[in-house]
Parts: sequence; C-alpha cells; structure tokens
Amino acid sequence: MRRFAIRTLSGIVAAVLLLGLVLFVLVKRNLPGDEGGRLPGLAAEVTVDLDDRGVATIHAASVEDALQAQGWLTARDRAFQLEVLRRNASGRLAELFGSSALPLDRRHRLYGFARVAEAAVPLLPPRERADLEALASGINAYFAAHKGHLGLEFALLRTEPEPWRPADSVAVLLLMYEQLTDDVEAQRGTEKLADLPESVRAFLLPRATADDVLLVPDAPTLAPPALPVVEDSTPTALPKAARFETTEDDGVAGSNAFAVSGTLTASGRPILAGDPHLGHEMPAIWLPMRFVVAGRTSEGVTLPGLPALTIGRTDQVAWSFTNLEGDVQDLYRERVEKGRARRGNGFEPVFERKETIHIRGGAEETLVVRSTSNGPLLEGDLAVRWTALDPANLRVPNADFLRAGDEAGFLATFDSFTGPPQNVVWASASGSIGWRPAGLLPVRRAGTDGSVPYDASDPESAWRGFVPMAELPRVVDPPEGFVVTANQRTIGTSFGYGISTDWGHPGRARRIRDLLLEAKAAGTKVTRRGAEAIQLDERSETMRRTAAALRPFLPGDLGRLLEGWDGTADATTARYLVARALRRAVRERALAAWGAPPVRWHLEGDNWNDLLEADDAAFRAAGLGGKDAFLKGAADDAVAALEKRYGSDRSRWSWGEANRLSARHPLGYVPGLSWLFDPPRPYQSGAPGTPRAASPAFGQSLRWIVDWGDPEAATLVVPFGVSGHVGSPHRLDQHPAWRAGDPDGAATRLSRPPPGTPIRLSP
Repeated sequence: MRRFAIRTLSGIVAAVLLLGLVLFVLVKRNLPGDEGGRLPGLAAEVTVDLDDRGVATIHAASVEDALQAQGWLTARDRAFQLEVLRRNASGRLAELFGSSALPLDRRHRLYGFARVAEAAVPLLPPRERADLEALASGINAYFAAHKGHLGLEFALLRTEPEPWRPADSVAVLLLMYEQLTDDVEAQRGTEKLADLPESVRAFLLPRATADDVLLVPDAPTLAPPALPVVEDSTPTALPKAARFETTEDDGVAGSNAFAVSGTLTASGRPILAGDPHLGHEMPAIWLPMRFVVAGRTSEGVTLPGLPALTIGRTDQVAWSFTNLEGDVQDLYRERVEKGRARRGNGFEPVFERKETIHIRGGAEETLVVRSTSNGPLLEGDLAVRWTALDPANLRVPNADFLRAGDEAGFLATFDSFTGPPQNVVWASASGSIGWRPAGLLPVRRAGTDGSVPYDASDPESAWRGFVPMAELPRVVDPPEGFVVTANQRTIGTSFGYGISTDWGHPGRARRIRDLLLEAKAAGTKVTRRGAEAIQLDERSETMRRTAAALRPFLPGDLGRLLEGWDGTADATTARYLVARALRRAVRERALAAWGAPPVRWHLEGDNWNDLLEADDAAFRAAGLGGKDAFLKGAADDAVAALEKRYGSDRSRWSWGEANRLSARHPLGYVPGLSWLFDPPRPYQSGAPGTPRAASPAFGQSLRWIVDWGDPEAATLVVPFGVSGHVGSPHRLDQHPAWRAGDPDGAATRLSRPPPGTPIRLSP
C-alpha cells in the first residue's frame, strides 16, 4: 500500500512538473521579441524605441506610416485584447467562450454593432477611412509574421485571429459608446416612478444640487429638490428593506479632468491633469505610446483598435476627457399591429432579421431581431433610438490630432468628434486653458427631455437633428484660473438646448475645486506633485455628512469610530465601509416607505443628506415617521448587514477588504486559470464619490499630468502595464506606481531613454 501511495504521489508530481514545463514552453514561445519586421505599406523606414517599461516611441516620416507602426505594435502587445474587443462588439464571444458569453452576444446582435460598423466605413471621410486602413495594415502584418505565436490565450483556445478590418475599429468605438452613453435601464427606472407622489419623484430624480460646479451658468436658476411631502404622512411601522445589500458595486463611468492657469502654478505655465474612470479589465483599456512624426512629438494613450491618441498631448496642446453625461439615447413605445408600427394616421413596416450565434462546441442559437425606423425593439414594443446606431453619425478623427499645424487647428479637430459626448479640458503651450463639449447631442421636442419613453406613434416625438457644433459653449482662460470637470452638471440653463437630466453628482468636482481654491488662497503654487495629490484625494464630504447624522444611533464602538471623521475612504479602517452601509440603509428604508419600485440607485446625492439633517417634522411630513426611530432603524439595518457580510468581530472590518481590486481577464473566468491570467487583488483606498475613484471593478483607468513648464516631464500611469502577455515583465510593472502614486514623477515619466537598440520596420 505504501509503495502504491509513493508511486501515485510520484506520478502526480511528475504530471504537475510536465504540465508546468508545457505551460512554460507555451508562455515562452508566445512572448514577443524585439525584432523588427516588414510593413509592405510603408513609404519609408520606421524605427521604434522601447523604454524600460516597454512603452513604444514611434519615429516616422508621416502620420500614415506612424499609424501602420501603431497597428504592428498594438498587435504585438495586445493581440488577444483586439480579438476579444472585435468579438464582443460583433456578438461572437460564444464562439470562443461557450454559452457563458451568450448574454453579451445577444445584446450586441440586438444592437447590430457589426452591421452598423460595416455600414459606417464607406461613409467616413476619405482621410479617416485611410487612417483605419493604415492601422489595419500594421495589425495584419504582425498577425501574418507571427502566426502561431500571438499569445498564450490563442494557444490554449486553439484559434487564430482573422484579419483586422476598418469595420472592426469602428466596432471598438461602438463599445466605448456603450460604456459611456447606454442608459436604457435609467430610462426604464424613471418610467417606473410615474405613480409616486410628485414631490417624492422630484426628490429621487434631482436635476440640480445646492452647490453645482457649473461652467455655463443657470438662467434661470435650477433649484435642488425640496424634501418630499406625502399627503398621508401618518407615522406607520417602519418598513424593513428586503433588498438591502452591501456588495453592490457603486461605480459608474466617470472621470476627472482639470486645467490650471500658469498664474497659479510653480512653473508659471499651465498644468493639465486627467484621470478617466472606467471599468477595470486585464489587460488595461489603454495602451501608452509616443509618436515622433516629422520631428514633432505627441504622446499619451491609444485605445487598442483605434488610430493615434485618444488622450495626450502634441507639441501644442494637452487634453483629457470626462464624460459629459449627454443623453443621446431615447426609448420609444411602438404601437405594433399586424407587423406594422403606427405613425400618425398611417403605418410603417416592422423589419425582422435573423442572427445566428455559434457556440463553442458546435451548438447554435437563432435570435430574431425586430426593428423600426427608431431602432431595434429591445423587448415587446420598446424601441431604442441612439446616435451610436446610425452609421452616418460615426467618425474617427483621432489622427488629425497628430496633423494639426497650430493650436487653433488642433482645437478645431474636436468639431469632427461626433460622440460619445465629452467634456474636453485642455491646456496649451501658448499659455491658455479651456473647456468645451464635443459630440452629437439630439434636439428633442419642446417641453421634453428624453428621460422617459416617447409615444412612437406621434410624429412630433422624433428628434429635430443635433445641436450645431458651432453653438456648443466654450470657456477659455476663466478668471478663477482653473477649469474643473468630473461628470457634474457643467452646462446650466442659460444654454438654449437640453443636454441631460442625469448628471453625475458634483462631489468630486467640488472637492477638486475646493482644493484648488485652498491652494490659491494660501498662495501655494500648483506643481505636478500637487496635481497628483488631488487625483489621489480620498475624501467624500457626502459620506462625512451621512456619518455625522447617523453616528448617535450606532453602537458605542462604531459611534466612536466615526467621531470626527472627515470622510476619507481609507482602506485600513472601517469608517467609509460603515458610512456607506448607513447611507444605503437610509435610502432603502425610505424607498420602501414610499413604495418606490426596485430600480438601481446610486449612493451619491446631497438631497439625502438634506433629509438626514432635517427636523422631526420633515421626516413625518415625508411619510417616514419620527426621525429618531427612522434613523435608529436604519443604523440597526446597516450594522446587521455588515455583520452578516463581514462577521461579528467589528475590529476586523475594513474598507479595503470590501474594496479589493477585481479586474478580470477573459480566461480568468475559466476554473483553475484565474491564478495565471487575473492580476492581483489588493486593498484599495478611495471610492466612487472621491477624486480617487475606486471600486472593485471600476476606477482610474490612467493618471495623466502635463506641466507646460517642462512638457517632456509629463507623467502617465495605467493600472497594470503595456503588455497583455502572461510572462512579460511589462504586464504588471506599472501597477505599484498606479497603486501608491508617484510624487517625484520618476516612475511614471512618459519620456524616458530607451535601454537598447531600436526596432526597425521596413517597407
């Protein structure tokens, strides 16, 4: 028996060692080398320097040659990411990952992203189409030269990528549209509130706060909502919120970007700082890159699959984006009769198409998609109209950033940017700072705002075109000396068009503004280090107010924990964790009392703190019973939920445990492969409502700072690294600086000398 056990154990050890050896060989043979190659479309040789983090600097004689080299380098470092992006947009993930990917495939087949992208390419301006062709040429040259050695993922899945096409790049753009502008669920949720008392509905859907950070003023002033008044406000037994959870991810796509005038900086020149907040994934969304084209330098991040830079700087202008929160998607209730949709006194046909989804293992699923002139029918009679689904709306002008001859020409490029709508914050080498929106914004029927579905049978419900790009507001060199955007309501009522009804909460924008005002009042000049400190600020005034209001109703130890707390979301303590649970409990109890439907709610909002700080009479008028009893019940709910989730030993609770980074690689979902493909899961400070936005699957997708006093010292860091390859030294090498910050700028400086011989790409 013992001999048998020894032989069995030896066999297991040998099998593990053999498996490890096979895996080592697979990893090794799929890592890219530093050799050059041939790009048949080049007009002249291109050289590429790789620095000690693998960040590429492309030296090219023309933009067209630079884009081909970009394609080659993107395929070198992110081939599998390109494949996943393309398949995701076209609804073909199940071909690789099986039935688990069907929900995404169904969604994107319904939207028809692949069809929209295919139709958009012939409609692009010739130069933009040529840019996509140049990028595709470089990607395909790398695919062809490294067939069978494109990544461990391809080897394990036993597949090779198809040639990349310009339509695939447009499909990648559509995925970004989806992440930033798809608000179908918000409109459905708003519609569900129709039967609530008007004051409750207004409270739950605030259009303004008492301290909005506007760049275009209100005229007239848009007031924050009053506290609810419910007609039958007789105190009743406190409701118990059945759907209270502590695990909800409160992240929503957002960003910070601010620019500071040279009058307020140590260098005497403007500073631009940007940190887009997006969903975390492995590899990271962005690919850092530098371009030196005909002697002119541009640098920043590319979005794999799209040409040139998305965020960055040229030798004239540095820029970053935040989501404008513009509403570019409306729902329409169709009246369908016998396969026709009513339009006024007549009808139009409802079109049908069949989509066949192939599933790994040989199975197939057929999806029937119905659509009207408004767009695809999501379910029943509900159609969606969306700027993203009209091929004529799609543009990819990114490479024109590299071509702009002067500052005015560069800024004019944003007029060609048709979506998703963004706040553009910029700072120039000439000394100016500014802001402008960019993107298509629908003009709607007078008196409507698109927040609830329209009656599709009424022809007056149709869009009236788009806000003319020339009429979009601009701010240049404001007297306060800075510009701040963080997804807040930037455009007030003095602008003649409606932009949105669902802006981000202004908490992050207020905090950034206040930090800049404090520095200005103290005479402290802003530096690159100071700008990064703002990006890493972890304080939420919203949560501080919530904790202060409920602290007296907590058990003694938790009450003492929150005493004097300033709202900082520190990973090492439980303060933010408790405050968040308290806020959610208040919200859930109130929603249950008002009979609000179970829709998704965000935890930010000054109106909730206004309620918490109101008197007992206000609580009774709102139908919530006595204030003390309500808040005591909410505090009890919060503590019970926390104990259920994190255990009864409160000394072991921490915000960091609840806020672990949880970025996933597509193959990390395969049982037994998470250890190989997924990145680390460290504790995180910060939170969705703090400038340092952080939740498990959402946060700062990069941090980017340019001081025009020394533009070559611009810094940029992404969550992981430039490489998507398991085993590459550049897969996770930027993670430490992304987590801890880089006050000296040494680890994240984008311009740094290459350690070796350049890569040569020849025609």
